[in-house]
Amino acid sequence: MELKDLKSAWDTYSSQEMVKHQLGKETINELLKNRTSSLLERIDRNIWIGLAVLIIFIAYVLYGDLYFSQMLIKETIDYPSWLNFLDNFSCTLIVTTYLFFVLRYLRIKRSFSVDNQLKDLLKGIVNTLKTYRTMFYMAVIILMIDLGVSFLTPIYQGIKLSTGAVSGGIITLTTGKTIQLILLSLAILITMISLTYLVLRWGFNRLYGRYLIKLNETLKELDESVNAE
Repeated sequence: MELKDLKSAWDTYSSQEMVKHQLGKETINELLKNRTSSLLERIDRNIWIGLAVLIIFIAYVLYGDLYFSQMLIKETIDYPSWLNFLDNFSCTLIVTTYLFFVLRYLRIKRSFSVDNQLKDLLKGIVNTLKTYRTMFYMAVIILMIDLGVSFLTPIYQGIKLSTGAVSGGIITLTTGKTIQLILLSLAILITMISLTYLVLRWGFNRLYGRYLIKLNETLKELDESVNAE
């Protein structure tokens, strides 16, 4: 084979390899687009679920404050003003945190297209979910503190009310009964806070956490396909 024929054969081979590489890149990008669209559809669905849960949470708080607590507690309990502030702050933080996430998520989806701006879309959604995850767990911590204080305050007030009419006051309670009451209260409190935290964490991972992992993996695969060019 002469040099001219060899060069022509090499050019033909190189051209075929370039076409294969281009087709492979386009196929990968198409798969990543389809995967991203599927993940975003599931997140869209879960947002509606989250809104429903948020509405139930708000209704539960309002029902508890306006009706249920008044039905159970006949005596007037003087709650500290800072405790009322903590209750309102924790509830408001949960609501505003979720609304912040939803509005930012929708803005990112409107700003970038899956077909033409896939990388920017993935980065925006991933960063939004990471920010929401941080804000969510901050709200959970404050909620746990609020639950603990709200649980212990009525117990303390109840002891004051029950012992106030007894001669000698709280000193008349034996040390054993006092320790039993404290241990029982702590056991109930720890169980309640632990279960609440586990349920909230499971709910977040179920609705958004696992999709954050998959979107992050998709973004890495997109970067690898671009760097391989």
